[in-house]
Amino acid sequence: MVIKIKRRLFSLVCILLVLVSYLSESVISVFAEQTTKQVEVSTPQCMLVLGDSISTGYGLTNYKAGNNYNTQSYANLLAKKYKLSQNSDYYNYAVDGQTSLELYSRVKSGNYDEDIKRSDLILISIGGNDLLSALFEFLNGTMGASLTDKDSSANFDFTDPGILTKLNKMVQTISNNITKLKGNLIGITDKIYEVNPDAEIVFQTVYNPLDGLTFEVPSLITDVFVSRIEEVNRIINMNAVTDDNKQRYNVADVYTSFSGKSTELTNINRTDIHPSAKGHMIISECIDAIVVEKTFYANVTINESVPKKKTESRAVKSPMFFPVVIMVLLVLIVAAAAFIKILRKRKKYQIKRY
Repeated sequence: MVIKIKRRLFSLVCILLVLVSYLSESVISVFAEQTTKQVEVSTPQCMLVLGDSISTGYGLTNYKAGNNYNTQSYANLLAKKYKLSQNSDYYNYAVDGQTSLELYSRVKSGNYDEDIKRSDLILISIGGNDLLSALFEFLNGTMGASLTDKDSSANFDFTDPGILTKLNKMVQTISNNITKLKGNLIGITDKIYEVNPDAEIVFQTVYNPLDGLTFEVPSLITDVFVSRIEEVNRIINMNAVTDDNKQRYNVADVYTSFSGKSTELTNINRTDIHPSAKGHMIISECIDAIVVEKTFYANVTINESVPKKKTESRAVKSPMFFPVVIMVLLVLIVAAAAFIKILRKRKKYQIKRY
Protein backbone atom coordinates (compact mmCIF):
# COMPACT_ATOMS: atom_id res chain seq x y z
CA MET A 1 0.00 0.00 0.00
CA VAL A 2 2.88 2.36 0.84
CA ILE A 3 4.44 1.61 -2.51
CA LYS A 4 1.21 2.53 -4.32
CA ILE A 5 1.03 5.81 -2.40
CA LYS A 6 4.58 6.62 -3.33
CA ARG A 7 3.89 5.81 -6.98
CA ARG A 8 0.80 8.02 -7.03
CA LEU A 9 2.68 10.84 -5.32
CA PHE A 10 5.59 10.48 -7.77
CA SER A 11 3.18 10.57 -10.72
CA LEU A 12 1.49 13.66 -9.37
CA VAL A 13 4.81 15.43 -8.91
CA CYS A 14 5.86 14.53 -12.46
CA ILE A 15 2.60 15.86 -13.86
CA LEU A 16 3.04 19.04 -11.81
CA LEU A 17 6.60 19.51 -13.08
CA VAL A 18 5.55 19.01 -16.70
CA LEU A 19 2.71 21.49 -16.27
CA VAL A 20 4.95 24.11 -14.65
CA SER A 21 7.57 23.60 -17.35
CA TYR A 22 4.95 24.02 -20.09
CA LEU A 23 3.57 27.15 -18.49
CA SER A 24 7.06 28.55 -18.02
CA GLU A 25 7.80 28.03 -21.73
CA SER A 26 4.56 29.87 -22.49
CA VAL A 27 5.76 32.83 -20.45
CA ILE A 28 9.21 32.75 -22.06
CA SER A 29 7.69 32.60 -25.52
CA VAL A 30 6.03 35.94 -24.85
CA PHE A 31 9.48 37.52 -24.91
CA ALA A 32 10.40 36.37 -28.41
CA GLU A 33 9.71 39.79 -29.89
CA GLN A 34 10.28 41.94 -32.98
CA THR A 35 12.75 44.78 -32.60
CA THR A 36 14.06 47.48 -34.93
CA LYS A 37 17.79 47.98 -35.21
CA GLN A 38 19.97 50.32 -37.25
CA VAL A 39 22.49 48.65 -39.53
CA GLU A 40 25.22 50.25 -41.63
CA VAL A 41 24.55 50.52 -45.38
CA SER A 42 26.53 52.01 -48.27
CA THR A 43 23.79 54.11 -49.88
CA PRO A 44 21.41 56.81 -48.58
CA GLN A 45 17.93 55.72 -47.54
CA CYS A 46 16.28 59.05 -48.33
CA MET A 47 17.51 61.92 -50.53
CA LEU A 48 16.41 65.55 -50.67
CA VAL A 49 17.44 67.84 -53.56
CA LEU A 50 17.32 71.63 -53.29
CA GLY A 51 18.60 74.42 -55.49
CA ASP A 52 18.23 75.97 -58.91
CA SER A 53 17.60 74.96 -62.52
CA ILE A 54 20.64 72.67 -62.60
CA SER A 55 18.77 70.40 -60.19
CA THR A 56 15.41 70.72 -61.98
CA GLY A 57 16.91 69.31 -65.18
CA TYR A 58 16.19 72.44 -67.21
CA GLY A 59 17.10 72.02 -70.88
CA LEU A 60 17.03 68.22 -70.87
CA THR A 61 14.73 65.97 -72.89
CA ASN A 62 11.30 65.62 -71.23
CA TYR A 63 11.90 68.67 -69.04
CA LYS A 64 8.69 70.26 -67.86
CA ALA A 65 8.55 73.23 -65.52
CA GLY A 66 7.22 72.22 -62.11
CA ASN A 67 8.03 68.52 -62.55
CA ASN A 68 11.60 67.63 -61.59
CA TYR A 69 11.33 63.86 -62.00
CA ASN A 70 10.97 63.24 -65.76
CA THR A 71 14.49 63.96 -67.02
CA GLN A 72 17.88 62.29 -66.83
CA SER A 73 19.11 65.00 -64.47
CA TYR A 74 21.97 64.27 -62.09
CA ALA A 75 19.47 64.05 -59.22
CA ASN A 76 17.26 61.51 -60.99
CA LEU A 77 20.31 59.50 -62.05
CA LEU A 78 21.46 59.27 -58.43
CA ALA A 79 17.97 58.40 -57.19
CA LYS A 80 17.89 55.51 -59.65
CA LYS A 81 21.39 54.38 -58.65
CA TYR A 82 20.44 54.41 -54.96
CA LYS A 83 17.07 52.76 -55.66
CA LEU A 84 15.04 55.68 -54.29
CA SER A 85 11.50 56.50 -55.42
CA GLN A 86 9.80 59.83 -56.09
CA ASN A 87 7.87 61.19 -53.08
CA SER A 88 8.66 58.03 -51.14
CA ASP A 89 12.33 58.40 -50.27
CA TYR A 90 13.40 60.94 -52.91
CA TYR A 91 12.26 64.57 -52.93
CA ASN A 92 13.34 67.22 -55.45
CA TYR A 93 12.24 70.75 -54.60
CA ALA A 94 14.66 72.69 -56.82
CA VAL A 95 13.28 75.86 -58.45
CA ASP A 96 14.33 77.39 -61.77
CA GLY A 97 16.16 80.68 -61.28
CA GLN A 98 16.44 80.36 -57.51
CA THR A 99 19.12 82.39 -55.74
CA SER A 100 20.90 81.54 -52.49
CA LEU A 101 18.82 84.12 -50.61
CA GLU A 102 15.55 82.65 -51.94
CA LEU A 103 16.61 79.13 -50.98
CA TYR A 104 17.68 80.27 -47.52
CA SER A 105 14.28 81.94 -47.04
CA ARG A 106 12.45 78.74 -48.02
CA VAL A 107 14.58 76.53 -45.80
CA LYS A 108 14.35 78.93 -42.86
CA SER A 109 10.55 79.11 -43.16
CA GLY A 110 10.29 75.42 -42.22
CA ASN A 111 8.63 74.39 -45.49
CA TYR A 112 11.09 71.52 -45.91
CA ASP A 113 11.42 70.43 -42.27
CA GLU A 114 9.59 67.11 -42.57
CA ASP A 115 11.63 66.06 -45.60
CA ILE A 116 14.88 67.25 -44.03
CA LYS A 117 14.14 65.08 -40.95
CA ARG A 118 13.77 61.92 -43.00
CA SER A 119 16.64 62.57 -45.44
CA ASP A 120 20.15 61.30 -44.76
CA LEU A 121 21.53 62.87 -47.98
CA ILE A 122 20.77 66.46 -49.04
CA LEU A 123 22.09 67.77 -52.39
CA ILE A 124 22.21 71.49 -53.12
CA SER A 125 23.05 73.41 -56.31
CA ILE A 126 22.97 77.15 -55.62
CA GLY A 127 24.95 80.33 -56.26
CA GLY A 128 24.93 80.44 -60.04
CA ASN A 129 21.90 82.70 -60.23
CA ASP A 130 23.46 85.09 -57.73
CA LEU A 131 25.80 85.92 -60.64
CA LEU A 132 23.83 85.10 -63.76
CA SER A 133 20.70 87.10 -63.00
CA ALA A 134 22.66 90.37 -63.01
CA LEU A 135 24.80 89.34 -65.99
CA PHE A 136 21.86 88.32 -68.15
CA GLU A 137 19.96 91.46 -67.27
CA PHE A 138 22.97 93.46 -68.43
CA LEU A 139 23.53 91.46 -71.63
CA ASN A 140 19.87 91.31 -72.63
CA GLY A 141 18.66 94.67 -71.43
CA THR A 142 21.66 96.90 -71.96
CA MET A 143 23.83 95.32 -74.61
CA GLY A 144 21.04 93.84 -76.72
CA ALA A 145 22.64 90.37 -76.70
CA SER A 146 20.13 87.53 -76.68
CA LEU A 147 21.19 84.19 -75.23
CA THR A 148 18.38 82.48 -77.13
CA ASP A 149 19.29 83.83 -80.58
CA LYS A 150 22.47 82.59 -82.28
CA ASP A 151 22.38 85.48 -84.76
CA SER A 152 22.14 88.06 -82.01
CA SER A 153 24.40 91.07 -82.30
CA ALA A 154 25.36 93.19 -79.33
CA ASN A 155 26.41 96.77 -78.82
CA PHE A 156 29.55 96.62 -76.68
CA ASP A 157 30.41 100.30 -76.99
CA PHE A 158 31.96 100.96 -73.60
CA THR A 159 32.65 104.56 -74.55
CA ASP A 160 28.95 105.16 -74.02
CA PRO A 161 28.59 106.63 -70.49
CA GLY A 162 25.17 105.00 -70.11
CA ILE A 163 26.56 101.52 -70.84
CA LEU A 164 29.49 102.06 -68.47
CA THR A 165 27.07 103.09 -65.72
CA LYS A 166 25.02 99.94 -66.20
CA LEU A 167 28.17 97.81 -66.34
CA ASN A 168 29.26 99.21 -63.00
CA LYS A 169 25.77 98.57 -61.64
CA MET A 170 26.00 94.93 -62.77
CA VAL A 171 29.39 94.50 -61.11
CA GLN A 172 28.09 96.07 -57.89
CA THR A 173 24.98 93.87 -57.87
CA ILE A 174 27.08 90.73 -58.33
CA SER A 175 29.48 91.86 -55.59
CA ASN A 176 26.60 92.46 -53.18
CA ASN A 177 25.14 89.03 -53.96
CA ILE A 178 28.49 87.37 -53.34
CA THR A 179 28.87 89.19 -50.03
CA LYS A 180 25.52 87.77 -48.92
CA LEU A 181 26.28 84.29 -50.29
CA LYS A 182 28.41 83.24 -47.31
CA GLY A 183 25.68 84.08 -44.83
CA ASN A 184 23.07 82.33 -46.96
CA LEU A 185 25.12 79.12 -47.23
CA ILE A 186 25.78 79.02 -43.49
CA GLY A 187 22.14 79.85 -42.76
CA ILE A 188 20.94 77.02 -45.01
CA THR A 189 23.24 74.43 -43.43
CA ASP A 190 22.62 75.61 -39.85
CA LYS A 191 18.87 75.26 -40.34
CA ILE A 192 19.26 71.81 -41.89
CA TYR A 193 21.41 70.59 -39.00
CA GLU A 194 18.98 72.07 -36.52
CA VAL A 195 16.29 69.82 -37.98
CA ASN A 196 18.53 66.84 -38.80
CA PRO A 197 22.01 66.84 -37.19
CA ASP A 198 22.97 63.58 -38.94
CA ALA A 199 22.29 64.61 -42.55
CA GLU A 200 25.07 64.54 -45.13
CA ILE A 201 24.95 67.79 -47.15
CA VAL A 202 26.64 68.18 -50.54
CA PHE A 203 27.04 71.55 -52.26
CA GLN A 204 28.20 71.87 -55.87
CA THR A 205 30.72 74.42 -57.05
CA VAL A 206 29.59 76.69 -59.91
CA TYR A 207 30.98 75.97 -63.39
CA ASN A 208 31.83 78.61 -66.01
CA PRO A 209 29.25 78.46 -68.83
CA LEU A 210 30.64 81.35 -70.90
CA ASP A 211 33.61 79.72 -72.61
CA GLY A 212 31.35 78.37 -75.33
CA LEU A 213 29.03 81.28 -76.10
CA THR A 214 28.13 81.57 -79.80
CA PHE A 215 28.90 85.29 -79.84
CA GLU A 216 32.01 86.98 -78.57
CA VAL A 217 31.71 88.73 -75.26
CA PRO A 218 34.33 91.39 -74.46
CA SER A 219 37.03 90.32 -72.04
CA LEU A 220 35.97 93.17 -69.78
CA ILE A 221 32.76 91.26 -69.08
CA THR A 222 34.10 87.70 -69.11
CA ASP A 223 37.01 88.60 -66.83
CA VAL A 224 34.64 90.15 -64.33
CA PHE A 225 32.29 87.19 -64.51
CA VAL A 226 34.97 84.48 -64.33
CA SER A 227 36.64 86.20 -61.37
CA ARG A 228 33.26 86.29 -59.60
CA ILE A 229 32.67 82.59 -60.29
CA GLU A 230 36.02 81.86 -58.70
CA GLU A 231 35.04 84.02 -55.73
CA VAL A 232 31.75 82.11 -55.33
CA ASN A 233 33.60 78.79 -55.41
CA ARG A 234 36.15 80.08 -52.91
CA ILE A 235 33.30 80.93 -50.54
CA ILE A 236 31.68 77.51 -51.06
CA ASN A 237 34.95 75.69 -50.39
CA MET A 238 36.10 77.90 -47.53
CA ASN A 239 32.86 77.55 -45.57
CA ALA A 240 32.71 73.77 -45.94
CA VAL A 241 34.68 73.69 -42.67
CA THR A 242 33.73 75.63 -39.54
CA ASP A 243 36.07 77.90 -37.59
CA ASP A 244 36.75 75.06 -35.13
CA ASN A 245 37.74 72.75 -38.03
CA LYS A 246 34.55 70.68 -38.19
CA GLN A 247 32.97 69.76 -41.51
CA ARG A 248 29.89 71.83 -42.27
CA TYR A 249 29.13 70.24 -45.64
CA ASN A 250 30.74 68.31 -48.50
CA VAL A 251 31.77 69.95 -51.79
CA ALA A 252 31.33 68.35 -55.23
CA ASP A 253 33.85 70.14 -57.46
CA VAL A 254 31.75 70.51 -60.60
CA TYR A 255 33.76 73.60 -61.64
CA THR A 256 36.96 71.59 -62.15
CA SER A 257 35.14 68.76 -63.94
CA PHE A 258 33.54 71.22 -66.40
CA SER A 259 36.61 73.41 -66.90
CA GLY A 260 37.35 73.84 -70.61
CA LYS A 261 34.49 71.50 -71.59
CA SER A 262 31.57 73.91 -71.78
CA THR A 263 30.60 72.99 -75.36
CA GLU A 264 30.62 69.31 -74.42
CA LEU A 265 29.01 69.37 -70.97
CA THR A 266 26.49 72.20 -71.42
CA ASN A 267 23.93 73.16 -74.06
CA ILE A 268 25.82 76.34 -74.85
CA ASN A 269 25.79 75.49 -78.57
CA ARG A 270 22.04 75.93 -78.32
CA THR A 271 22.63 79.19 -76.42
CA ASP A 272 21.64 77.43 -73.18
CA ILE A 273 24.12 77.53 -70.32
CA HIS A 274 22.58 74.54 -68.49
CA PRO A 275 24.28 71.12 -68.35
CA SER A 276 23.71 68.69 -71.19
CA ALA A 277 22.80 65.04 -70.57
CA LYS A 278 26.52 64.25 -70.44
CA GLY A 279 27.06 67.17 -68.08
CA HIS A 280 24.46 65.80 -65.69
CA MET A 281 26.18 62.43 -65.81
CA ILE A 282 29.45 64.11 -64.81
CA ILE A 283 27.73 65.95 -61.93
CA SER A 284 26.22 62.69 -60.68
CA GLU A 285 29.68 61.10 -60.72
CA CYS A 286 31.17 64.03 -58.77
CA ILE A 287 28.53 63.61 -56.07
CA ASP A 288 28.63 59.83 -56.00
CA ALA A 289 32.40 59.94 -55.43
CA ILE A 290 31.58 61.68 -52.13
CA VAL A 291 28.63 59.45 -51.22
CA VAL A 292 30.58 56.18 -51.58
CA GLU A 293 32.92 57.37 -48.82
CA LYS A 294 30.03 57.87 -46.38
CA THR A 295 28.24 55.48 -44.06
CA PHE A 296 24.46 55.52 -43.87
CA TYR A 297 22.05 53.61 -41.64
CA ALA A 298 18.91 51.61 -42.37
CA ASN A 299 16.23 50.49 -39.90
CA VAL A 300 15.85 46.71 -40.03
CA THR A 301 13.14 44.72 -38.20
CA ILE A 302 14.37 41.44 -36.73
CA ASN A 303 12.95 38.68 -34.50
CA GLU A 304 14.92 38.65 -31.29
CA SER A 305 14.79 36.20 -28.38
CA VAL A 306 15.43 37.96 -25.12
CA PRO A 307 18.13 36.21 -22.96
CA LYS A 308 16.94 34.12 -20.00
CA LYS A 309 18.10 36.58 -17.38
CA LYS A 310 16.15 39.34 -19.03
CA THR A 311 13.16 37.01 -19.35
CA GLU A 312 13.13 36.39 -15.60
CA SER A 313 13.37 40.08 -14.81
CA ARG A 314 10.78 41.10 -17.39
CA ALA A 315 8.33 38.26 -16.85
CA VAL A 316 6.43 40.18 -14.20
CA LYS A 317 5.62 42.78 -16.85
CA SER A 318 3.98 40.19 -19.08
CA PRO A 319 0.15 40.02 -19.08
CA MET A 320 0.55 36.21 -18.81
CA PHE A 321 2.50 36.33 -15.54
CA PHE A 322 -0.29 36.52 -12.94
CA PRO A 323 -2.61 34.00 -14.66
CA VAL A 324 0.29 31.54 -14.80
CA VAL A 325 1.16 32.10 -11.12
CA ILE A 326 -2.46 31.56 -10.10
CA MET A 327 -2.66 28.35 -12.13
CA VAL A 328 0.56 27.04 -10.59
CA LEU A 329 -0.70 27.86 -7.08
CA LEU A 330 -3.99 26.07 -7.77
CA VAL A 331 -2.12 23.01 -8.97
CA LEU A 332 0.05 23.05 -5.86
CA ILE A 333 -3.03 23.39 -3.61
CA VAL A 334 -4.77 20.50 -5.36
CA ALA A 335 -1.63 18.38 -5.09
CA ALA A 336 -1.21 19.20 -1.40
CA ALA A 337 -4.86 18.41 -0.70
CA ALA A 338 -4.55 15.10 -2.52
CA PHE A 339 -1.39 14.26 -0.63
CA ILE A 340 -3.03 15.08 2.72
CA LYS A 341 -6.05 12.98 1.80
CA ILE A 342 -3.82 10.05 0.93
CA LEU A 343 -1.98 10.35 4.26
CA ARG A 344 -5.27 10.40 6.17
CA LYS A 345 -6.47 7.29 4.41
CA ARG A 346 -3.15 5.64 5.18
CA LYS A 347 -3.52 6.43 8.93
CA LYS A 348 -7.09 5.09 9.00
CA TYR A 349 -5.94 1.96 7.24
CA GLN A 350 -3.13 1.44 9.72
CA ILE A 351 -5.56 1.96 12.72
CA LYS A 352 -8.03 -0.60 11.33
CA ARG A 353 -5.26 -3.20 10.98
CA TYR A 354 -4.38 -2.84 14.62
